[in-house]
Amino acid sequence: MPAARSTARAGASTGDARSFRQRRVRKAAGPSIDAPVRTFVRRGCLVPIASRMRRLAFVAAGIAATFAVGLSLAQEPRTGGAAPESTGRSPATRAVPARTATALPAADWRTLVGGPGPESIPVRAIEGAGWVAAADVAQLLDASKFWRGDLRKLELRTPAHRIVLTVDNPFVVIDDHTVRLGAAVRSIGGELFAPVALVDSLPRHATLARLYHDASRRVVLRVPASGIVTGPRLAVDPGITRLTFPVDRPDEVVIAGRDRAHFRVRFSGFYAGALPATFPEGSLVRAVRPIATAGGSAFEIEVVPEAAGFRMDSDIAGRRVTLSFETQVSAGLQAFAPEGPAGPRPIRVVVLDPGHGGTDAGVSVQGAIEKDLTLQLARLVKGELERRMSVRVVLTRDGDQVVTEAQRAERANQARADLLISLHFDGFPGSRARGATAYCPPATFVAPGRDPGLGGPIPLIPWRDVALRHAVAARELSEDVLSALELRSQGPTRLREILPHPMLGVNAPGLLLECATLTSDADRARVTAARGLADLAVTIAEGIEAWQRNE
Repeated sequence: MPAARSTARAGASTGDARSFRQRRVRKAAGPSIDAPVRTFVRRGCLVPIASRMRRLAFVAAGIAATFAVGLSLAQEPRTGGAAPESTGRSPATRAVPARTATALPAADWRTLVGGPGPESIPVRAIEGAGWVAAADVAQLLDASKFWRGDLRKLELRTPAHRIVLTVDNPFVVIDDHTVRLGAAVRSIGGELFAPVALVDSLPRHATLARLYHDASRRVVLRVPASGIVTGPRLAVDPGITRLTFPVDRPDEVVIAGRDRAHFRVRFSGFYAGALPATFPEGSLVRAVRPIATAGGSAFEIEVVPEAAGFRMDSDIAGRRVTLSFETQVSAGLQAFAPEGPAGPRPIRVVVLDPGHGGTDAGVSVQGAIEKDLTLQLARLVKGELERRMSVRVVLTRDGDQVVTEAQRAERANQARADLLISLHFDGFPGSRARGATAYCPPATFVAPGRDPGLGGPIPLIPWRDVALRHAVAARELSEDVLSALELRSQGPTRLREILPHPMLGVNAPGLLLECATLTSDADRARVTAARGLADLAVTIAEGIEAWQRNE
């Protein structure tokens, strides 16, 4: 919390004005009666004209005294300065504008709406250089200000640190050290300004708010607890392109989307910096765009089709994360899955499969029962999809009854489903596991006995494995749904390529989605909250919409 601030005012006239205001406050707290009547009525009698005139004269004197004090303060440097410390008075400060919030970078219209960023102050351009107001810096640091008019010094104090600025002096005292700035501190229009280099000179200590100069936005940020992410460094070599992001918390970086055209990475920290505007010849990366996310920051990277795979290396000690895209498959490289052609997908029928039902309750933890949650969620997703898209949504069950896997597949096929999502909630013996998992048919599937590099007839596969025909589309659907969950802070998310039981015999793209982990206290609290399932339904619907657009 900021230190308590007060304004020291000297002179008997100030005291008279204050006592007058106090009398007015005490009078206003009297019996409940309209103000005009209270002014002219006392104990049922009219107040004499002379008494009223004396009161008006006293009001005029109070206004004049207040104006005189305001004029004297306006003549001081606008640093929130007080009387010299030798007076022993409390530190005096001036009320300053509220700190601004830096908005998240402009996101594509398809992405989620981002919230406000960390508190910030502007960097002013003076003679081609960046300067910050001392009063603004004090606000970000939650520091009290002490002005020594005789020495033209301003001291910023926090409980554990002190910063002393002197007008027309390039040297700044920070705790027990003296730092030389690039130019002398200035007084402009009664306000003290220091070179923005002051921000980089502040100590990195847990007892002092950390500030960061974001030159691209021309602001100084108060770094949030989640840290920051700065602009990546690009390195292009034959057959490999690397993007290295300096980041405060490398261990919290996750891949949110694995498509070449929409490769997404999410950071817990706030983004501050500039992205590469151009890419040299031979780069496997075509573009890097910031996208909005429910928390932290995220980027969408467009990768060329020639890239075979990617890897992510987190350097905890060096505080950086490197994304590498390569054309040759090598050890540790995660291969991109096969991708279908771009373009909108026609969707007429969506089948939602609420898992379990009847005597099969599924996972049950502290009153959260999977069969009930999946049915509630399916109904909410149905409403969202029908509101957003011109589709018919079919539920494999709309009550608390047992439905076999064969019956679920039959109902999906009879409805001529264009896609199917089987909704479930996960559970584990311990409480450490959390997040969502998608299971989809393997997109790298090759029929037994067939060499993918040879032509010839296509071997038949059993009908129970017919979902493998749609494996590429199912993988892309899984990616879009998981990406939406990750960007909505409803992860962490995982993708498993294995044909799930609810997809057996289903002739359509689809997946089994473990929407959250009920044995995780955080996940369970989130989905059982008042809007928990409704928010989850919105996210799933957004993922399906993204898959339908197929951009």
